[in-house]
Amino acid sequence: MNRRQFSALPGVGLIAARAPGTLAQEPGGLTIAASTPIIADIVRQIVGLADDVWSVIPVGADPHTWEASPREMVRIGQSDAFISVGAYLEPFIEAGPWCRAVDDNDVPELVLADHLALISIDRVIDHGDHVHDLRSGDPHFWLDPMMVKSATPVIVDFLSRMAEDRAAEFGRHGVEWNGQLDALHAELAADLGTIPEARRKMVVFHDAYTYFAAQYGFEVIGIVMPDAGMDPSARAFAELEQVIVDNTVDVIFVEPQFSAGSIDGLVEQYYLATAMLLTDTFDADVDTYLELMRFNRDSLVQHLG
Repeated sequence: MNRRQFSALPGVGLIAARAPGTLAQEPGGLTIAASTPIIADIVRQIVGLADDVWSVIPVGADPHTWEASPREMVRIGQSDAFISVGAYLEPFIEAGPWCRAVDDNDVPELVLADHLALISIDRVIDHGDHVHDLRSGDPHFWLDPMMVKSATPVIVDFLSRMAEDRAAEFGRHGVEWNGQLDALHAELAADLGTIPEARRKMVVFHDAYTYFAAQYGFEVIGIVMPDAGMDPSARAFAELEQVIVDNTVDVIFVEPQFSAGSIDGLVEQYYLATAMLLTDTFDADVDTYLELMRFNRDSLVQHLG
């Protein structure tokens, strides 16, 4: 692990200059920075509403291409900890200015991907200024509530090492949160189970559905933007068109952080519907993780059921 990353392994403590167990006494409680709005909401369920959890990346932005400004670098230096996904989801965390802002202020870090059993994909995406190596694991684990559940003890342990006198509180919140995740999973499994087997094929905007598809029995047969943040090549677009024809596709699932203009021709030519799914961020109407998953459930049932 790089820099001051936290290890949740037994017997290994927080790697940081700040002393664990002292932060809870600071006025106003903890200030936790999370890389994305979704991760911020998940962390908020465990740390509690009395503390400040903020998202470095704003709602509606694409984490694959977003870059931190001086404002975020100042704010991270004022935070008690930083929690990110890792696995190349957020390239900004490897940028020199961001690293210096974290290092110079001794901000403890938790990279969730370092502690989860990610699904490896034999694919390397070259974004030009950075490489996204999916062989180390697909980062989009949160689209499976059971993967989020597996992240709960990691977050609880991290927070408990920072504020030891609040360990019981964090643990209680973690148990309550996992109960909500269990209920969500059962609800999704029942509702998505109403979609016929032959209709469980998805054409999506970017490659984020590995965990969701594995958990709920879907197959991603087409991807509009194989390399997130980059326009599809002519060859990729031709392959997508062939998938649409061969599988009699009638809907493409788009996402708010990407412009859907590139598929206007396909939509018109093949009389396709477009429907929204939320993956990497929230939108104006959905601002919690539970709402996001239920929004996606409703969209899929409506358009594939």
